[in-house]
Order: sequence, then C-alpha cells, then structure tokens
Amino acid sequence: MAISRSNGFGTVAFCLAVLCLLGSTAPGQASRRNPRTTDWGQNQEPTVGDWGFDRPGYPPGLYVHGITVKQGEAVTNPVIYDNDVYDDVFDDEWAYAMASLGEMDLTGLIVTPVLTDFWGFSKPEWTQTALDSRANAEASGMRMGRIPPITVGTEAESEQAGERKGSAGARLYVRLINEQFEKDPGRPLIVNIGGQGATLASAYTLDPGIAGKCVVYHTDLKVYNGHYRWASELVARHFRVVSWGDDHWWIPKPCQDQWRVLPRPEHCEAEDNGPSSGEWRLLTDLGVPLLDYMVLQFRNRPEYSPGERKADGYLDGTFIHAWLPGLFADAALMEIRGGEVLHVTSFTPENERRAKEFTMEVLLDPRAYGKER
Repeated sequence: MAISRSNGFGTVAFCLAVLCLLGSTAPGQASRRNPRTTDWGQNQEPTVGDWGFDRPGYPPGLYVHGITVKQGEAVTNPVIYDNDVYDDVFDDEWAYAMASLGEMDLTGLIVTPVLTDFWGFSKPEWTQTALDSRANAEASGMRMGRIPPITVGTEAESEQAGERKGSAGARLYVRLINEQFEKDPGRPLIVNIGGQGATLASAYTLDPGIAGKCVVYHTDLKVYNGHYRWASELVARHFRVVSWGDDHWWIPKPCQDQWRVLPRPEHCEAEDNGPSSGEWRLLTDLGVPLLDYMVLQFRNRPEYSPGERKADGYLDGTFIHAWLPGLFADAALMEIRGGEVLHVTSFTPENERRAKEFTMEVLLDPRAYGKER
C-alpha cells in the first residue's frame, strides 16, 4: 500500500486505522475477545478477537482468528511452551516430535518452577525435569536445532516475592512475542502455559504491549493453575486466553485399559502391565528414550496409575487445538480470574478419538527420531 504524506492529524488517523485492523491494544488495555460468531456470512473479514465454530474454508471445529489456518495450510505460528514440572504430562514429548518433524515452530521452552503458597511456592527441583525432558529428546535422535534450549522463568520463595520478578524467561517472552508481531501481526505467537502464569505475568510488567500480540492457551486457569492470584488475574484480564481444565478436564477413566486418548495397556492397573503391554508396545518398539519414558510415566506417575481415576490425555495440551481445530466440541466466553476468557466447555468421546489418532500418529512417526518410515 502506498502511503502519501499527510499532516499530523492524518498520520494519527492512519495509525489508529491500522491498530483497529490488526486488533492490537494499547499498553495496559485488556485484549478482549468478541462474541461468538454464529453466522460467518455476516463476519467474512474477522479480526483478532473473533472466534466461532466451523468457519467455511477452514477445518471443522473451534475457529480462533490468527490461529486457525485454511484447509490445507500449515500452522506457522511460533510457540512458547511454558510448564512447571515437565514429567507429569506428555505435552512436551508431543511438541518435540512436532518440532522435529518440522510441523511446529517451537521457538521457546520455559520452565516456571513455582506453584502457590498453599502448597509451598518454590520448586527449584522442577527445573531439572525440564532439562531431563529435553535430554530425552536429544538421546532419541531428534533434530535438536528445532528444539530450543530450556530457559528458566520465575524463581522466588513466595507469591509476594514472585510478583514482577525478572527472569530470563520473562525477557524471552518479551523478545519473541515482539519479534513475531513485527514480522507478521496477523499470525500471533502461541503461548502454552501448563502451570502458574508467573513468568508471562512478569513479562507483561516489563512490556504491557505484549498482551495484544499473542494468544495464550492456559490449562486450568479457573482452578488449580490459577491459585497464584497475582499472576492468573493479570493474565486473564489482559491477554487473549483459551482456557481448559477444572470441570471440563480430560475425561478420567477407572482403568488404564479403558483409555481413549492415551494408548491402552491390556490390564486395568499399571502394576499388572509391563512396558510392552497392549498399545504401549507401539511406543516401546521404536526403542527411543523419549517414548520409553512416556511408558514409565504411565506406570508410575500418580496422575495415570494409582487410584480410581486414571487421567486420560495430554493434560496441559490446550495448544494442540491449533493443529486440530476439532479437538473441542464447544466453548464460551466466561469470566475467569477477573477477565473474560474463551473457556472450553465440552470434550466428547469423538474429541477423544480425534486427539488419539492425531497425537499417536505424530509420536509414532519414526522420522521424528531420525529414522526411515
């Protein structure tokens, strides 16, 4: 577009028009989502903040403007994966495989080793889980040039001490979000948070402008991962958030052999299943440490093995939606932690089936580990 010279008023008007077109917000202003689009014929040119289901020309499912791509196109949004403890879920393994295959631009890995004062805030030992997770990827032959190093986010002794706490992770957020917005404002960086949002919240205090330049997938912001109120309320009030968890969690099963998202072993209890039991053999037969460790988690982690409720899914995997828009059956704008959040409200057996087909195809692709198909 050619831009002619103008007086000061004309320049201001042009800049305001550009900001409206891109859907960005002024520093400190909340990045609101718009009401759900039910008739795409009335909203043929959506902007950031628009959402709905089954937009024509796009894959069926939840459409989020700036994230969901047209049929046949590849998702090119860069991703920051930010979690507290890396060895309690399988989202990191899936993201590594996606990145190694060249199907995800995994541009940042952040570990935020804090929880909430109620359970003891500082968890320095969790940093090692992130380092070990990435080491498993390297030992498995993955393309490590596509898997960034681990960056440490907020470290503090208490919730109060963690507020506005500077860290390498917070600075990484600011740099990567701004770089992507400068490159392609219509394709914002994806932030996936599986723990407390302390690092992103502190990044916001360094540069409030980042709130309008990214989309945040946040697991369980409403309950468990929202207990650190300063961080969760700041993120909910200022960022565009897709929330998932609490009463709409991945559907738990009474037995592991009833799983519909994760590979099923032959027997109900982990202690009755060896590493090659049932569909677990699909993972262990590839002979790579990354997948062997997944099976070890199935057999030992409290989220998946003991008790009456065996959680079935990629528990912090909200951002899988970007590659699988049909992952969620319904969503609604809800007030969560003082902000208006796009909260997922339905996850059905059909969603479970699609999640399993998609994630297992990625994890079992030998090319992710430098092997021939």
